[in-house]
Amino acid sequence: MVFSRPSPPAVATALLAVLPALVLSAAPQGPAPTPRPGPLVRNVDVTVTNIDVVVTDSKGNRIRGLTKGDFDVFEDGQLQPLTNFYAVDGGRVVYFGDEPVPGEAPTAATPPAAAPAVVPQPAPEPADPAVAPLPVPRTRIVIFIDNLSLQPFNRNRVLRGVQTWVRENVSGNVEAMVVTWDRTLKVRRKFTNDGREISDVLKQQEDLSTLGQTRLSERRDILRRIDDSTSETEAFTEARQYALAYKNDIDFTVDALKKTIDQLAGVEGRKILLHLSEGLPQSPGAELWKYVQDKFRTQTGGLSQFEFDKTSAYLGIIRAANAAGVSMYMVDASGLSIDSGISAENRTTEAKIDPFIERTNLQSMIQLMAEETGGKAILNRNDVMGPLKDMQGDYSSYYSVGYRSLKSGGERPRKVQVKMKKKGLVARSRRSYVEKGIETRITEGVTSALYFARDDNPLAVGVEVGQPAPADERNYLVPIRIRVPFSRITLLPEGPTARGRVILYFIVVDSEGKQSELANQVVPVEVDAKELGNLSRRDFVYDVRLLMIPGGQRLSLAVRDEPTNTVSYVQQSVFVSVLPPEAGPKGK
Repeated sequence: MVFSRPSPPAVATALLAVLPALVLSAAPQGPAPTPRPGPLVRNVDVTVTNIDVVVTDSKGNRIRGLTKGDFDVFEDGQLQPLTNFYAVDGGRVVYFGDEPVPGEAPTAATPPAAAPAVVPQPAPEPADPAVAPLPVPRTRIVIFIDNLSLQPFNRNRVLRGVQTWVRENVSGNVEAMVVTWDRTLKVRRKFTNDGREISDVLKQQEDLSTLGQTRLSERRDILRRIDDSTSETEAFTEARQYALAYKNDIDFTVDALKKTIDQLAGVEGRKILLHLSEGLPQSPGAELWKYVQDKFRTQTGGLSQFEFDKTSAYLGIIRAANAAGVSMYMVDASGLSIDSGISAENRTTEAKIDPFIERTNLQSMIQLMAEETGGKAILNRNDVMGPLKDMQGDYSSYYSVGYRSLKSGGERPRKVQVKMKKKGLVARSRRSYVEKGIETRITEGVTSALYFARDDNPLAVGVEVGQPAPADERNYLVPIRIRVPFSRITLLPEGPTARGRVILYFIVVDSEGKQSELANQVVPVEVDAKELGNLSRRDFVYDVRLLMIPGGQRLSLAVRDEPTNTVSYVQQSVFVSVLPPEAGPKGK
């Protein structure tokens, strides 16, 4: 990556090699970037940690009308003073800080006695039309269909329920997207608040093949070979072969889930992952180890299954989800269980698959992921409409509690626990978070904006794309002009000069989904202090040339005013044509 020498203060230029990974090697090499200058001022990055909390009684009835004083929040075991609070009821903010929102009438919570009383939920009074309602954070739901584990009948049964639910609930500030996984991660529909369109996309998925039935067929073959084995060593070898193949698939599934979650890290609002599968095994093939032990009446080989234990991988998903603020709702589409002894599989084998071990192995991790991220596991249900309605209640009626964190020195997971002061009330929320610095938050934000548009531009940044020019046989230089009003840049007088600094962050994705590395550039801004009064209607202009490949690209840009840490996010579509300008269509 090569940066050229800056031009005069009002206009600066740079050359950045921003290429998808497949052509990074084609980027010309040059001298090392200019060292980053020292800070203008000392910034204290105060992080406010907000935790969304669903409160119920012991019977699962939702509790309304609570205030900030009803909550205790602990970080790494230490009680934190709450600085932020609001309550959402029925999709509207009804309590903000220490005061009810004008025009709303939250119902006070009834203190539970021996058995917590169910708080009645009358319709809220109409808001005063003269009072503008406070905006409720947008809710984004990713419907993740794991075709690698699903069987067609079970998948389609659950999808029909989800189709009905999205038609009724995805609208306004609630958006959904559809993702499928079958060893290839595919976005079937990006975020939209059109519930009927999401329903139509889900309907189309019913015609796709799944691999869950293939896995069961492979397991039946392994069971027959185990039955034909003449020794437990031979039988354990067959079980191990199956477990290795299954583990390989789970490794890729974990990566797909983490990739999906990581892309949501910079997205604002409430985020939900609705995961449809037939379970994720804690130890792939665990039921076969037990099958061999039962057949040969031995305890040998029992420890071998721990070699395949994937608990740490699922804990990695939990860390990623809590760091990104994603609640996981995990649906086991297999539904109500039957006695596996009468299944077709067990009728053709000598012994029986232990149904308890099999189901526990498949459900324990999805239950753990749901609980640790503030979501729910939907297990042993043929009809998912009830749990989906409960999920709708979780994002339309909840509490947000926040506290300031001044800790520093490492972005590590921190345990967080929300407790209710009133007995009998149960708080459900994520159980950890990662305190992120400003650089991490910007990196996540600018990367997420590649995939999910982000309209957040407090610096009023403007972007202009020029005419691409060939750089070599494979790459083109694309001129990009960035404009920032001087009135939005913090300029600090230092004698006869006023100085400021902005930091630019660039990242690009091409039409095939190949993503470049993040590039950044620190840009000093210096003007004559006497001219400060004349800059209110002028722009600071920065020219950058991006080295890009031909075809459609999406540029995501963040601009940070360093003294105040104010950040703008802007996205721009760019098409790099291999045809000369005169060969293109002429304008009218």
